[in-house]
Amino acid sequence: MSARLPDQLSAMTSDASPAPPGKPTLTLHYDEDDIGLEKRLLFEAENPAGALEIAAGEAAGRTARLFVDGMPLCSLLKADEDNPYWIVAASAARTSDDPISKSTEEVP
Repeated sequence: MSARLPDQLSAMTSDASPAPPGKPTLTLHYDEDDIGLEKRLLFEAENPAGALEIAAGEAAGRTARLFVDGMPLCSLLKADEDNPYWIVAASAARTSDDPISKSTEEVP
């Protein structure tokens, strides 16, 4: 037999606002190149700028494609080890329904 909740407590639990949306899932996808093997880094961040902190640990001169919740956003390239500069390019067109597992082509 369950006890009935007081009206005040019942009203508090039924009027609770929905949970805030979660952080976006970001993916940095590095292709296999002469600097290293193919690599995907999947993480959550407040915004896409958080990807720069993650990418800072990668080798300079290596390009990564950045995806937000599975959708391509841009390409990132760390200029060099001595200068904290980034080169950001528009995202490339997708060639399949799975934007992360297939290669992309440049938009003409």
